[in-house]
Amino acid sequence: MSQTGNRHRRPRAFHPDDPRLRTGAADIIDPLPPGALEPGFEPAVTPIPRNRRRWRWGAILLSALGGLVAMAAANWLVDLATALMSRQDWLGWLALGLAAVAVLATMVICLREIWSMWGLARLGELRAGAEDAIRNDDAAKAASLAARLRRQYRGRPELSWGLARLREHDGEILDAREALTLVERELIEPLDRQARATDALAARRIAVLTAISPIAVFDMIVVAIQGTRMLQQLAGIYGVRPGLLAMLKLLRQVATHIVLTGGVAIGDDMLQQMIGHRLTAKLSARLGEGMFNGAMTARIGIAAIDLCRPIPFVEARRPRLRDLVADIAKTS
Repeated sequence: MSQTGNRHRRPRAFHPDDPRLRTGAADIIDPLPPGALEPGFEPAVTPIPRNRRRWRWGAILLSALGGLVAMAAANWLVDLATALMSRQDWLGWLALGLAAVAVLATMVICLREIWSMWGLARLGELRAGAEDAIRNDDAAKAASLAARLRRQYRGRPELSWGLARLREHDGEILDAREALTLVERELIEPLDRQARATDALAARRIAVLTAISPIAVFDMIVVAIQGTRMLQQLAGIYGVRPGLLAMLKLLRQVATHIVLTGGVAIGDDMLQQMIGHRLTAKLSARLGEGMFNGAMTARIGIAAIDLCRPIPFVEARRPRLRDLVADIAKTS
């Protein structure tokens, strides 16, 4: 009986302060807090310490150097004005006036850069909101985006007819896709036609100029100038006049877009188009090189259209590199 009772006896729980838990391997066991075995016990959550913000020494260095340059420029300007005033008063005042004009121009340029960066970010925000509205079938969000696009393009004379058509549909109950499809048909497709014509024209120019160029350096200059001009025109078509910083940002976005989404498409379309022009390439190597440069320019333009478009392609057909390369080949 004693063995049976010992066999089914429940193990005895040790108290956390029992000295037997402090020896040997039991040292690695954390004792339970008081009241841990009682019902309704909630353990205290120990907050995880946050990493302290480190000093950015590169930013500090640039700020210090910028401050020193500004102080040196101000000191030089004061010395120049003082020296000129010692000769003739009007020369000193003229120098101060020119300095004031330079400061004003710098402030205007900075404000334009900030405005262009904000405009580029606004297009990205509108596009992301439209994608989210279509994904979640959010009719209220789609209507809000449509109203924002109407306000953005209300000063464009070429879109007056489309804006009037959109006003006729005010108050109608539409789902998210129908509302954005209507906006795309009335407002965005005219802009798409302008953007496609601009892209094809820039690609055609680069194809012709690089085909007749005698040196490779001239090719690089032509491609850089025409490509930058094309990106500025495409962004302006969709409502943004990019400055220097916005242009650099757009170039980075275009490169990332091509690498992530269009790298394989470039190879397929280029192979399909170049096979048809193999005989022409054999007759003239420079013409083949011009066709390749024009096709790459057209691909960059398509990526810029995807990024500058305020809404994604809902029902409209996205521009294809195959069609643009065919247009270049017809006119080359």
